Amino acid sequence: MKILSIIGLLLIPFVFFAQKKKSTYQAKKIIYDNHIYEPYIRTVQLFPSLSTTKTPQETLNPPVINLQENQILKLEFDCLAPEFQNFRVKIFHCNADWTPSVLNDIEYLTEFNDFPINDYRNSFATKIPYTHFAVEIPKTKLAGNYLVMVYKNRNEDDIMLTHRFMVFQNRIGVAGNVTFPNNVQRRRTHQQINFSVNYSGYEIIDPKQDLKIVIRQNFRDNKTLTNLKPFMIDSYNRKMDYQFFEGENQLEGSNEFRMFDGRSTQQKLVNIARIIQGERESIIEIRPEKPQNGLAYVATNDFDGMYVIDNYETNRGDTESDYVRVSFLLKTDSLANKKVYINGAFNDWQLNEVNQMHYVPESQAYEAFIQLKQGIYNYLYVTKDDQGNVSESELEGTHSQTENIYEILIYHRPIGARADALVGYVLLKNQ
Repeated sequence: MKILSIIGLLLIPFVFFAQKKKSTYQAKKIIYDNHIYEPYIRTVQLFPSLSTTKTPQETLNPPVINLQENQILKLEFDCLAPEFQNFRVKIFHCNADWTPSVLNDIEYLTEFNDFPINDYRNSFATKIPYTHFAVEIPKTKLAGNYLVMVYKNRNEDDIMLTHRFMVFQNRIGVAGNVTFPNNVQRRRTHQQINFSVNYSGYEIIDPKQDLKIVIRQNFRDNKTLTNLKPFMIDSYNRKMDYQFFEGENQLEGSNEFRMFDGRSTQQKLVNIARIIQGERESIIEIRPEKPQNGLAYVATNDFDGMYVIDNYETNRGDTESDYVRVSFLLKTDSLANKKVYINGAFNDWQLNEVNQMHYVPESQAYEAFIQLKQGIYNYLYVTKDDQGNVSESELEGTHSQTENIYEILIYHRPIGARADALVGYVLLKNQ
């Protein structure tokens, strides 16, 4: 069987690569985005820590906190390299477009900008060994966009990962709602975000030009609306309305995310067809799936594309969830001049070789094998053509009824300031 032959090739453990990796490195250019620079760094999660006892559900919250509240951001990740690694953290302030700002460290941090990661634990009873690292992000003094960088051995050129987070301070009022589109041709496929801004009590010289608006769907930086200008300005009441009639404030509703529950290697949970206990690695096969485009909308509960790490038997996912090989199978005809990917927050919504599928004529399906840490995952299938155009609707369909979360982020550079501040933030959900 074709699948089993591919599995045989994939059973070479990931740690083998790490063992063979040379200790030398080349200086790496920092990327101001969520990015992993070494293949042995895995499962990066940055989230608000809501209690002293961590729960898997906490990781579903985006790394966005209020400057005026005592909230803590926690960064966690795994290192699959066999030797012990010494990691440190540095924080960078960014402008609204995620370019680095000109601010000095002392202007946005109260501490020296170099923090060791001292919280680490080895995995227990896993076929693939790893070390789990965790660190609290230091509190910032200013609202805005930030990037956390993890590097190795006190060498800032040897970058391991970068991850975005945001700190807001609501200086202006934001109110909005998610509705069906005004234009008939998009009424079944898109969602419209109407909102208004009240800037009374906050000094803005030119509100039409000075405010930078970003609307983000499901905490995804690759699915946003930007450069929105107000439809109407009420200078007397210091209010602006953002309601349009040409689709400027509309996004595809997409579909509810697919899901599999891979928390156990002992029993088949939701959407699991088979579990193979390899000597060096376990394999979880997801039930064969088909495209959903053209099918009626079905309301289902999901994580809006996110994932949680957990172990079904022990509930100690940080160190007792193993890394398993997950087999995906999408039954469909070959798509000419297009590539198919599995996408979700587990891959930071980035399309690359790790989550690319390959067509197997014998199976008449696209197949992929991705090594993931045990947990519950949301995902969808997307296509990308030769011109780089990405489509979620081609295989998944898109519906205006799909339940999505939207964020409205408002940036402004105050008078005399040298960087953009996040002065307005609100969460919206379509009903």
